[in-house]
Amino acid sequence: MSEHDDRDLRERLQQLELLVRQMEESADSPALARARQLVRAVLDLHASGLRRMLEIVAARDIAAPPLIGVLAEDAVVAAVLLLHGLHPLDVETRVRRAVDALGAALAADGVGVALLAVTDAAVRVSLVRDARRGGLPAVALRTLVENAILAAAPDAVSLEIDVPDDPLEQVRLRERSPATGARPA
Repeated sequence: MSEHDDRDLRERLQQLELLVRQMEESADSPALARARQLVRAVLDLHASGLRRMLEIVAARDIAAPPLIGVLAEDAVVAAVLLLHGLHPLDVETRVRRAVDALGAALAADGVGVALLAVTDAAVRVSLVRDARRGGLPAVALRTLVENAILAAAPDAVSLEIDVPDDPLEQVRLRERSPATGARPA
C-alpha cells in the first residue's frame, strides 16, 4: 500500500470514528433512530456478504487459508474485516506480530519490547531502554509503539506501555469503547 493510500485509509477511518461519536452524542430523535437503523442494516448486509465470500473461498480453494491471510494483511481489507468481526487473526496474534516486528526494528536503538498480556482485548507491553544508548525520546518511542500496535489491532480496548526502569513513564495510553472503538475525548 502506498503512503498516499495509507494516509487516505487513516483519514477515512478517523472520519468514520468522528461520525459515529457525533451520532452517539446527538440527542435522540425519530430521524436519528432511523439513521442508526439504516446504518445497522447496511453494515449487517455487508457483514453477511463478506462472511459468505470467505466461506466460498474456503470451500472451493485448497489455497484458501493462505489467500484469506494475504487478504487480511492488506490494510483496507483488514479494516473492513475488523469492522465486521471477520478478521481471521485474533487480537493477541496481531499484537504479537506487531511486537515482534517492533522488537526487530527497535533493537538497533537499544530498546527491547515485550508483550506482557492481552486480556479481553486489553494490551500491555513493556519497554526496556538501554540508558547508555540514548535513542528515541520516550514520547516518540511510546508514540511509535502505540501506532504500530493499534495499526495491527485497532479493536484493542486499551493499550498500556510499561517502562520498568522509569516509573514516571508508565502510562495508560489509550482506552477505547468496545462498542464503537471510539477513543474518549
